Amino acid sequence: MYFPLFLSLCFVASSSVDPPGWNLLFGTDILNETYKEPLIFDNPVPKWIKGSLIRNGPARYGMGERSFLNLFDGFGKLYSWQFSGNGSVFFSSKFLQSESYNESLRINDIAPYMSFDNLKPPLNIMQKELALAHGMDNMNINVYNYSGDCVVLTDTWKLYVVDCYTLDTIRPSKPTIPGAETSFPFVSLMSVAHPVREYGTNHHITILQSLSVLPGLPHKFTLVRTKSADTREKIAEWNVKKMPYLHTISITERYVIVFGCPFYVNIEKMLQYTVPKESILFHKDEPTVAYVVEIKTGKVVTIETENIFTMHHANAYELDKDNIVFDIISYNDASLVTFFEMDNLYNKTRRDGFPFKPALKRYKIDLKAGKMTSTSFDVNPKLPHVNTLEVPTINENYRSKHYCYIYGAVFKSDFKTWGNFSFVKKDVCNSTGDLSWSVPDHYPMEGWFVPDPNGSAEDDGVLMVPVVDGDLGKSYILILDPKTMKPITKAYLPIIVPFHFHGRFIENVF
Repeated sequence: MYFPLFLSLCFVASSSVDPPGWNLLFGTDILNETYKEPLIFDNPVPKWIKGSLIRNGPARYGMGERSFLNLFDGFGKLYSWQFSGNGSVFFSSKFLQSESYNESLRINDIAPYMSFDNLKPPLNIMQKELALAHGMDNMNINVYNYSGDCVVLTDTWKLYVVDCYTLDTIRPSKPTIPGAETSFPFVSLMSVAHPVREYGTNHHITILQSLSVLPGLPHKFTLVRTKSADTREKIAEWNVKKMPYLHTISITERYVIVFGCPFYVNIEKMLQYTVPKESILFHKDEPTVAYVVEIKTGKVVTIETENIFTMHHANAYELDKDNIVFDIISYNDASLVTFFEMDNLYNKTRRDGFPFKPALKRYKIDLKAGKMTSTSFDVNPKLPHVNTLEVPTINENYRSKHYCYIYGAVFKSDFKTWGNFSFVKKDVCNSTGDLSWSVPDHYPMEGWFVPDPNGSAEDDGVLMVPVVDGDLGKSYILILDPKTMKPITKAYLPIIVPFHFHGRFIENVF
């Protein structure tokens, strides 16, 4: 009679235990650095692959007696897989030598710079004032190639220039924008971690968010063309009553879409608390506001749509001069932002029960009618989790064009366990083309599609996916065939590459 109770207790106990290798993903300091370590693959690497996959993410969470409380704040570390074009591959890794990191090393404490979340123990009043003056300096989110300049960035205007080949940090940069209004009474600190390549050029489009410190004076958006690490041009500038948090924007041949969800920054609280987490709030009763900017003229069309939250866009393209298709990863609210606190990541019951429900969604913008409508994608009943992908990537040759395939990681593939990871291919043209790859207790992260230079189809190429093997306690780089989502080859790495955010493949850098 006690056997069912015994089984129940065993299930509760086992279900609250983290899966193998979980401690390697989040919050563990991985201090090792490497330089051009040769990798041994279990099958030959396609020789047409020439360049480097460079990725960025947090890898150190404390210094001295102080520690970060949120994944977003870990000190940034760069990783590079260098494909030489003859089948040989080398791996390098190095911490970004930011001002905040170097100063923290010098004093053996987390130096007073702004962080997304609080610290443990917290900064005192004087240190908070210094943190506000120093601003955010830890660039741990993304990597870009700006016309030959390798840069690392986060959701701030400041960036760092690094050496694409050695991963050495060269210098910080905080470019000026000729003609933009950014001086007092504006605090111009915020930008996006995902600029987008301008159609038909080697330039990128980004945005500067300038917060007014005077009550009643509107905030400003400045749409900006990036020509190099230091050169910027103003495309358009407009006022907003409330400033939304942004992580990315989208672009078509003629338009940029700035999707302003009602997750607003409160500058007064920012100045008071010096912690962005305490200064942004989601307003469930307000619409999302899309700003559609015509690149050539700078004309801005404002369209309201449903209350929604997003961090990542997949792609956008034009059906004709007045109609735009725009795909995002959507959420019902902004609770995602608080999910990555260490207290959540290391409490299995809490993270599994967290309302983490991403959904791929398509918006259609009718500029002539000034309307925006949303639809959901068909679900493949055999692979329903594919529609819940995150950190989406595409074949970049199809950026701003009609396309069919999105690739991404799913973090809750069974809809029950946050930690049941898979890597997927979503066919937005026909859900029967959806595919998925997974291995129990292996944890894939954001991947990158590298197109075959001799290919003709959208999915001709390879997918490069960093994975943590929880069973062995090691990391490996996986190369998948995008057509089948089956492994081509893989190589284990000399160090752990923990959960990280974004990066890209840069051709002919190795």
